[in-house]
Amino acid sequence: MSRETPEIEETVEAWAHARLEALAAEAAEVASQFYLRAAQERAERPREEWGRVGVRVRPVRAVRAAPGAFSIEWFTRRWVNRAGSRARTFTTYLRRGKGDRYSRSVLAGVAQPWELALAEALEERFAEIRRLARGVSRVRMAFRQHAKLERMMTEERGQRIQPDASHKILTGVFTND
Repeated sequence: MSRETPEIEETVEAWAHARLEALAAEAAEVASQFYLRAAQERAERPREEWGRVGVRVRPVRAVRAAPGAFSIEWFTRRWVNRAGSRARTFTTYLRRGKGDRYSRSVLAGVAQPWELALAEALEERFAEIRRLARGVSRVRMAFRQHAKLERMMTEERGQRIQPDASHKILTGVFTND
């Protein structure tokens, strides 16, 4: 393994973590734009048109997740016992599917028309952020795989260079034993 590989690996890990944190912060800013605009819309509409769609940016807590990994998720809210002191909110997350963005049909099934227009506009930016985050993760994984391959090759070379009788014969090195 080259001498600089561990240093480069640390640098790549630090860059990936910092870049993912920056992307998560950008996604959180976009999500806050959704809530600001939604509050403005609700102020102008009757309660039955308020809508119940929301978006969250949250860290991925899986054991194997990269440091700084995050998800951007759309959901719906449902309130139970609104008038009582025991009001509760239930959240149902929407399925994104295999692509980088939520489909219009998934959002249209649960959103008010004004929410749908707003969500679709913001989802374009969220899709870009998801693509960038995936790219950062791919760079990180590719370098980790490369460093692992270099370590394996260095270990194999170290085992092959062990001097033994056949090595001595092939190189012409003999001792008087």
